[in-house]
Amino acid sequence: MIYVGVDLHLRFCYMTVLDANGKRLWQGRVENVESDLQQFFANLKSSHQEKGGIAVAVEACGFWCAFVDCVEPLVDRVVLVHPAKVKAIADAKLKNDRVDSDTLAQLLRANLLPEAWKADRATRDLREVLRMRVALGRDRTRYKNQIHAVLHLHGQRAPVSDLFGRQGRAWLKTLAVRPAARQAIDTSLRMVDQLDSELHALDRQLQKSAQQDPDARCLLSIPGIGAFSAMVLKAEIGDIRRFPDKKSLYNYAGLVPVIRQSADHLRRGGITRSGSPLLRWVMSEAAVTATRYSPAARAWFTRLAQHKHPHVARTALARKLLGAVWALWTQGLCFDERIFAAM
Repeated sequence: MIYVGVDLHLRFCYMTVLDANGKRLWQGRVENVESDLQQFFANLKSSHQEKGGIAVAVEACGFWCAFVDCVEPLVDRVVLVHPAKVKAIADAKLKNDRVDSDTLAQLLRANLLPEAWKADRATRDLREVLRMRVALGRDRTRYKNQIHAVLHLHGQRAPVSDLFGRQGRAWLKTLAVRPAARQAIDTSLRMVDQLDSELHALDRQLQKSAQQDPDARCLLSIPGIGAFSAMVLKAEIGDIRRFPDKKSLYNYAGLVPVIRQSADHLRRGGITRSGSPLLRWVMSEAAVTATRYSPAARAWFTRLAQHKHPHVARTALARKLLGAVWALWTQGLCFDERIFAAM
């Protein structure tokens, strides 16, 4: 077997090639373009046929997808490495392309690499749509906040609660302010309207997708989970079978507390916030919605909030609802108000 450690960059890859005994066969740069990568691995395979198959290790970065899609058909195995867990690289005193690629190749040869899950193309496409939806929503909020900032700067207070409703917009239109402020308000309103149009189109698309997807339809039975939340869960979790229990899913969402223990001393901190930030955000929003529409969730939250900070109680409810997602997908257990209230 041949082992290839890849230090991946946007324009090039630095690769180290080792044989089964750890002997370095080649080390150097390869341009990160499809034709050059295909040529490199074709030459590697033809020149070292007697050494067996090819295994490749590459760290999960923002552009790993294109590299893996190109290389995976050409080799026997591609290991996507969790970068934060490769301590030999993260904590190394000497860190450069040559050292990093060599370390990956050596750890791959010893089968000591922490492997990250490779999402399939359909899941990655869904993630791209959902993250665009989130980005557009944040942009709309930013432009709304810009209007509030202009009003605050000029000492204006809206006479209505919804500044962007019909009455609020009528008030904004007739508001007497200086030309620079009027330009800022009008420009921001046009951007809000444009983003609203894009968001409505994306929401219709996601609503249709959720109704057509069996997994997403099941999730709609859980309080606080709507079409958008269901599709985020499907995209961010992917294959639920990769989580052996619900605690693993909690950890992936970063909804578990940091624990520091030494001898008999145990201290719990805030949540780890590791894993998928979008999944964590969606479950926190679902917890807020669940307290409005589910008596069982509201009662559980109220009971916990009596001796915990409301933010802590909301996080705990988000974690509990994520457990309901795991139970639904793995065991077919639907949400039951009576069981939830008794837990």
